[in-house]
Amino acid sequence: MESSWSIPYRTASLVPFWGPQTSAVNFCEEDYIITHYVAEFFNTLTSLAYIGYGIHGINRLRRRDVGPFSAVNLPYWGLIGVGIFSGLYHSTMKYHTQMADEMSMHLAMGCVLIQLFTFQQPPHLARRNAAIIVIGLASFVTYHCLTDEFVLHVILFFSLSVLVGQKTRAIIRSTVKSQAHRDAMSSLATVATCTALFAYGLWNIDVNFCPTLTRWKRQVGMPLGVVLELHGWWHILTAIASYIFMALVEFLTYAQHEGTHGVGFAWPAKKVLAGLVAKEDEGVNGKAGNGSLNGHASKTKST
Repeated sequence: MESSWSIPYRTASLVPFWGPQTSAVNFCEEDYIITHYVAEFFNTLTSLAYIGYGIHGINRLRRRDVGPFSAVNLPYWGLIGVGIFSGLYHSTMKYHTQMADEMSMHLAMGCVLIQLFTFQQPPHLARRNAAIIVIGLASFVTYHCLTDEFVLHVILFFSLSVLVGQKTRAIIRSTVKSQAHRDAMSSLATVATCTALFAYGLWNIDVNFCPTLTRWKRQVGMPLGVVLELHGWWHILTAIASYIFMALVEFLTYAQHEGTHGVGFAWPAKKVLAGLVAKEDEGVNGKAGNGSLNGHASKTKST
């Protein structure tokens, strides 16, 4: 039953500003129930989480005199692209915006994979690995857009996510000499993994139990019904998980080597990575003997 302060849902959708749905996939949020300009309002709104994290990553590096179009910023641009195209997809429910949304997910993943698989590689191996990633993902995106095959898209994206997690942990083990720092970064990677898996669970509930969710949303009314917009929570949680991995990859492959340090990262990576730098600085100042990430005193200055 709706409480005295809840707002009932509309009994029928508004006339779509963008015309009839042409996308092959439609999620559980009722279309055009808030405004006739936006098909899935909460799903569109929560796409801003990707954009916010991406902008923060670029601005963090800009404050340390790193150009916005430097290679280290590519994953953050990819995350911004995911947010933009996800918002367009959920606001219009058109086939071409669906393809753009799904394509942006693989492009963002490719940017992270290139950073991971070219790190500390000889130039010829770095070029080879980057070419394999680019050609492989470009081939799949082309196939996906031509066939509109959704299941393989989900399987490939999930598999690449697992690969990113495994490779990140491998770099932590091979480059971080301090056991305490290894444990801290591994724990942060675990948080990202668990967050992503929980988000994937919500995504599946949203897809498979939509009639029940819709009935519950209409029973409680708005704004409490927003809690049951599980695809929107998938956006928020995957934005958090993606950012954690991007922050870890940046820290491991760039920040600690270029003197940009771990300060300035966003929550929830902020506390862990800034804490590692604080311990590193203690080692430099003689307050701790082995505070450096690489097991010796760091020579980069504190920021």
